Amino acid sequence: MTPFDFLKLVHDKSTKWEHLNEDEQKSYNTFIINKALSFNSKYLDLINNIQHYTPSSKESFKYLQSVTDNKFKYNKWIKGSKTVKYNKDLLSLVSDYLECSNKQAEEYLNILSKKETKNLLEFLGIQQDTLKKLLKK
Repeated sequence: MTPFDFLKLVHDKSTKWEHLNEDEQKSYNTFIINKALSFNSKYLDLINNIQHYTPSSKESFKYLQSVTDNKFKYNKWIKGSKTVKYNKDLLSLVSDYLECSNKQAEEYLNILSKKETKNLLEFLGIQQDTLKKLLKK
């Protein structure tokens, strides 16, 4: 069973924990179910409160079944932002110019637009052919 199947079961009051076979009970992931339910603002406080304890899978399932509505509503899964990888030579140039670490240089590059980064590299005297290689991601 997938976590989404378990979400539907949490909302379905007719299915009891005891009706699930042993493999299904073992595949129940409290963290993922809590995370999915927390996307619904109505359940956010409930999920926050239950996370202070470490209930067993059975206890978590029964508790969530008792506090959720009968109707399952899918909430959009929030995904993390994509990280941009910069050329190591570009990071080195920027960190040397700004006299900071590579990590800080990466943060600066995240703030600067591509045009501003290009202007900075031109100011540092980087040739056009090298500039294009540095700006490739």
